[in-house]
Amino acid sequence: MLSANRRELYLSALRPPAGYELNWAIATTYSLDLMTLLTMPLSFALLDLTEDDGKPLSDPVALLHALRKYADRLIVFCQAGRIAVPLKRHLLYAHLEHIIVPVSAPKASEGGAFHPKVWVLRFTAPGEVVRYRFLCLSRNITDDPSWDTLLSLDGEVVERQRAFAKNHPLADFIAALPKLTAHGLADAQVRVLGTMDDELRRVRFDLPEPFEDYAFLPMGLPGFRPAQVPEDARRLMILSPFVSQSFLKEAAEAIDAILISREESLYDIEASVLNKFRKVYAMIDAATGDNDGADISNAPARAPRDEAAGVETARGLHAKLYIADAGWDSYVWTGSANASSAGFERNVEFLTELIGKKSKVGIDAFLDGISGTKGFAQFIAQYTPPNEPPPTDPIMEKNEKAAERLRLIIASIPLRIEVASHPEGYVLILRSDEPIELEFEATASVWPITLSPTAAQPLAPLFSGKVVEFGPVSEQALTAFLAIRVTAGSGPSQADISFALKVPLVGAPTNRFENLLHHVLSNPANVLRYLLLLMHHEAGNISEVVDLLMPSKSTRSRRANGAGAVPLFEELSRALASSPRLLDAVKSLVDDLQKTPEGAALLPSDFDAVWRPIWRAREALRS
Repeated sequence: MLSANRRELYLSALRPPAGYELNWAIATTYSLDLMTLLTMPLSFALLDLTEDDGKPLSDPVALLHALRKYADRLIVFCQAGRIAVPLKRHLLYAHLEHIIVPVSAPKASEGGAFHPKVWVLRFTAPGEVVRYRFLCLSRNITDDPSWDTLLSLDGEVVERQRAFAKNHPLADFIAALPKLTAHGLADAQVRVLGTMDDELRRVRFDLPEPFEDYAFLPMGLPGFRPAQVPEDARRLMILSPFVSQSFLKEAAEAIDAILISREESLYDIEASVLNKFRKVYAMIDAATGDNDGADISNAPARAPRDEAAGVETARGLHAKLYIADAGWDSYVWTGSANASSAGFERNVEFLTELIGKKSKVGIDAFLDGISGTKGFAQFIAQYTPPNEPPPTDPIMEKNEKAAERLRLIIASIPLRIEVASHPEGYVLILRSDEPIELEFEATASVWPITLSPTAAQPLAPLFSGKVVEFGPVSEQALTAFLAIRVTAGSGPSQADISFALKVPLVGAPTNRFENLLHHVLSNPANVLRYLLLLMHHEAGNISEVVDLLMPSKSTRSRRANGAGAVPLFEELSRALASSPRLLDAVKSLVDDLQKTPEGAALLPSDFDAVWRPIWRAREALRS
């Protein structure tokens, strides 16, 4: 149920079924990493190739191709104020602006957060039934290397008059998402959500073995109830990285319970509450599957780096899993909700309930394994409370709370960026129409993510109705993403929080994305690679795609010496003869490049002489 295979597994779960193509995808997440989101369309394009270190391919040609084809088919709902500030600037982040929809929980004023982690993907194929995939995860859209859970359910839309009643909560959850955003959705996005709301009610999902039934359990929205442990349950297992004392006290009151969490989370729970559990375990971050059950008190806090691969091995617990044994059956809940009062009372969350035989999916089967396989017990050890509580810094804690309060306030301000022309380019004007009259215990600075942090300016003028300006800047620096740094206190107890906001961008040039093309592709060689990628990849020649995107040393040497070059006319002619539709994507790219002198200059010399007769022949085939 858990796997050490991190993002590779995540990306694989997004890949369309054989013969199908992604039509639309809806995702929800609490936190968001822009670079991680940037790589996800590679799975939809079947280009989830990896570098030597195992990370998804970051080739700009491959990323651009996937984004141009699939970015308009993706909507990501994210908790406002929880986008990470990217470590590096990237021109392609501009393509994510219309994808991301910041939202807030209905109980935000009570500390509630938008915390679900689900995907709903719609796949289509000529002459075939529409297929859906539902993913319920504990993982956010980030590159965090923690242990997580992922449930995948596939199904097809069934032509029937009556809906599947058990699908109503999922469809209702999707339909409720637009009500959580302050800026609304584009008309096309509203139509997509409407289609999914209708079709999801008629999807017959296939259950994974050995489960026998399922239920969708969205929480934190009007009309939805939290997950409930069956009254006849005799045993309960809680696996959660974050826990609260009040929740645990009630959960273990009248049942034989086991608790698994992070060591640092268990520090804050009183012994009287922990004693209500029959067993309390903590995750061994360095566990590789060979744990002999030794006490965790001397275990390393972090997993070592895998020097051979150049990346960190899976470490830390982020999975949320609940199992209740009741008679011959067991109930398994997986998804986003932590074992906390916030998770079950204030946040918007999503759990999926699965029911199966106790012998196969119950607590003992999960911990000890079945049929000779090792269970999850190899990754945990009995928790031993420290002799003394870990030292705390009350001033640091006070500063952290002050910084977090200001983050929440900033995330709720209706900010917007206005673009104004300037003789040397453009000026970005940050504005808010709602001044705030509050005394703050923290300060904040702001800068567009396309600029260096050295361009940061105080955010305070916005609180009194003034504006903050950046510029003059180039067209490539126009962005809807703002980086925010909040600071509370000073010295060793200073607390700093950095995050990004996505806000409305008003007045940007209408041909902004076409103008970005020549900056991303940067040289004629990349344009040629892109043209060939459109034909080879779409035709299914994966080995040739690999050679285009990750050429071997010998191939690079031949190309550098002018040998081994692919004749463009022959490639275009081959596409015309075998798959004329491939030329439509080529036409789209060429048209966009030719909208600017800089883009047109990147096309191969004498390209028009080759391209025009090919395109005339393509149009003739359509008539």
